[in-house]
Amino acid sequence: MNIYQRINEVRKSIGYIQKDKSVSTGGGSYKAVTHDAVTGMIRDALIKQGVVIVPSVTSCIFHPKEPDAKQRLYEATYDISFVNIDDPADRIISCQSAHALDNGDKAPGKAQSYATKNAILKLFNIETGEDDESRYQQEEFDVNDYLIYIHKAENMDGLKKAYDAAIDAAKSVNDKDAQRMIISEKDKRKSEISAKSKSQEMAGQA
Repeated sequence: MNIYQRINEVRKSIGYIQKDKSVSTGGGSYKAVTHDAVTGMIRDALIKQGVVIVPSVTSCIFHPKEPDAKQRLYEATYDISFVNIDDPADRIISCQSAHALDNGDKAPGKAQSYATKNAILKLFNIETGEDDESRYQQEEFDVNDYLIYIHKAENMDGLKKAYDAAIDAAKSVNDKDAQRMIISEKDKRKSEISAKSKSQEMAGQA
C-alpha cells in the first residue's frame, strides 16, 4: 500500500478522542487534548500499517525575554512527515507553525508537541469535541506577557507576529477580556509605529 492507503487504514481504526487535560487560565479553565493522548491513541495503528512520524524544524526563533515579562516567546515552523516504512520516499508532509511561552527551556518542546499533535489530528480527521484547539500547553495563561511583546514591536511585521501569537492564545482559552486587551494594545502600538514612520519620512525629506 502507498502512504495514502496506509493512512486511510489508520483512519478506519480510530475515532473520537476525549479532551483529557484541564488547563487553568487564572479566570477559569478549559479542556485540551494532550500530545500523549493523541500519540497513544494512534500508535498501535501506525505500527500495524507501517507508518512513522518524523518531525523536523524548518525555522525557529527564541525571542529575548522582554523587561517585566515572566516568559520568553518561542516560534517555529515544522515539517511533520508521515512516512511509508517500506518506501521512505513515499511520504506526506504537513507544514505546521507553533508558538509557545515558557520561563525555562521547555518552550521548544511544547511547540514541537503542539505541531505534531495538530498534524496528527488534522491528517487523520480525529474528532476532539470542540472546534478550537489549544495552541499552548501551559499551566497558566498570562495576557500581560503577550501585551509586552506587542508593545515592544519595532515595526509592522513584528507587530503582526506578536499580535497573531497573542490573539490565538486568548482565543484558545476563550478569554474575551484578554482578546479585547490584545486588540486595544495592537491598535495603540500600530498608531505609534505609523506616527514614528511618518516622522522619520518627514525628517528625511527636510
